[in-house]
Amino acid sequence: MKSVCFEKMFAKRTVICFLTVTVFFFTCILRVAVAATSDYSLVQLKQCSYRLKAADLRGTIYDRNMVPLTNAESKIMAAVSPTPRAVTAISGVLSGETLDNVLERLKNGKPVLCEVPKKIDCDGIYCTEVYVHNSSDTPAIHLVGYTDSDSHGVSGLEKAYDGLLYSENEAAFIYSKSGNGDILEGAGAEIENDTAVTAGGVVSAIDINIQQIAENAAVPIKKGAVLIAESANSKIRAMVSRPSFDCTDIAKYLDSPDSPLLNRALAAYNVGSVFKPCIAAAGIESGNGNFLYTCTGGCEIADRTFKCHKKDGHGLMNLESGLANSCNTYFYNFAFLIGGTKIYNKASALGFGRATEICNGLSTAAGSMPGRESLSNIAYLANFSIGQGELLTSPVTMLNLYCSIASDGSYTVPSAVEGTVKDGTYSPYKNNARTEVMKESTAQLLREYLSSVIEEGTGTSAKPQTVSAAGKTATAQTGKFVNGVEICEGWFCGFFPADKPKYTVIVFSENTAEQTKSCGEVFAKIADGITELENSGQ
Repeated sequence: MKSVCFEKMFAKRTVICFLTVTVFFFTCILRVAVAATSDYSLVQLKQCSYRLKAADLRGTIYDRNMVPLTNAESKIMAAVSPTPRAVTAISGVLSGETLDNVLERLKNGKPVLCEVPKKIDCDGIYCTEVYVHNSSDTPAIHLVGYTDSDSHGVSGLEKAYDGLLYSENEAAFIYSKSGNGDILEGAGAEIENDTAVTAGGVVSAIDINIQQIAENAAVPIKKGAVLIAESANSKIRAMVSRPSFDCTDIAKYLDSPDSPLLNRALAAYNVGSVFKPCIAAAGIESGNGNFLYTCTGGCEIADRTFKCHKKDGHGLMNLESGLANSCNTYFYNFAFLIGGTKIYNKASALGFGRATEICNGLSTAAGSMPGRESLSNIAYLANFSIGQGELLTSPVTMLNLYCSIASDGSYTVPSAVEGTVKDGTYSPYKNNARTEVMKESTAQLLREYLSSVIEEGTGTSAKPQTVSAAGKTATAQTGKFVNGVEICEGWFCGFFPADKPKYTVIVFSENTAEQTKSCGEVFAKIADGITELENSGQ
């Protein structure tokens, strides 16, 4: 009995195993068949068609008003068939070596691709308009960035938003082929050109008109940066890095000693006296805004003499005159009175010492800032009070301080993007919430003090002719020497109009000896240019 039961059970399991194995093999055979059929279909499709690629398709980077910064130019591409009528027609449009080249290639008996000045209405010639993504004079090129030979973004917004901008689609002419591989006569060409790809993209915060003003004004600076932002929201309306580059010939710049591909607006540099308003804000809010000090040209700190830039001294200074004259000894002693902790907290709240993200995937260098503990050393604190020592920051991060003063004590992290467009749908960029770093009364007082810098202090060269303004100069020591002369970095940071600021401007020079106009003069030209632009109603 047991033997019979065992045999039945064995037979049943054998059948189940057989069915399982059969199903497994059938599934494998089916997958192979599907894959083979699919691959064969693709091969067959390629063998039955002849494709002429007219252009890669890539999304557009726009300015704030949807003016294209990339894909700003277009050209007409033509597919010319090797027929008498087509040859006659193209000969009436092209000439010289260009025509000779087309006619030579047509001898192969297949359609050829060429650029034509206008669309041609003729049998055997098919035309489509395509965008030229990269241009030699692309505005805001360091922010926009550039692409590689595979149409992928390498830097700037092109890289940060490559997932949105890149497309495998291309503009092309498709011809059908016969079984023996010849192009079918009279069948014509099918044109592929998906305009939805180039219509989508990134809407930057750049304003093309303000950008042009900034680029023109920045020419006297050999190496440096210019930023213009709306004071109320820190949206970057212009970004310039000098020297510039041509994104259609990147190889030319790879070994350049001036590093044209570097976006200096995002890099970190020595700061100098443009940091003093941060000290002033901490001092006012600690109740020491009425501090007085007599500058004699230097003072002893930790057994060492710390000098002011005016060797014979400024005399009696208060906070307003100390800022206006950029008196170093005033700020050394002012910082000692305030204390390192309060100054550190104010600087940290303003973003010094950390990276600033201006859009998804694109940030400034973090720079550096002395630690809270190190500022208990009065020598470190003295250097920090005038923006020297370990302090390094980017021009973009500097916007935080000056936008805060310009807009009643708070700032939004600077942003370079308004939003994105995909499949006809606009998605706004989500800015961070505003950060309050000083009282409204403090900001108002600092605006008045910084007006004195331009009216009667060290920044008179920055005074515009058409609008009131306020700001601060700086000449930052770097500790780097060429032929025994120290390289100094120059700054002017300010805003206009002085009483109700609309724009905040940062001007930076990597080497003051290499610029033909001061940073203050560049600021003045920008302020006048934007004022004239807005008065003209453009």
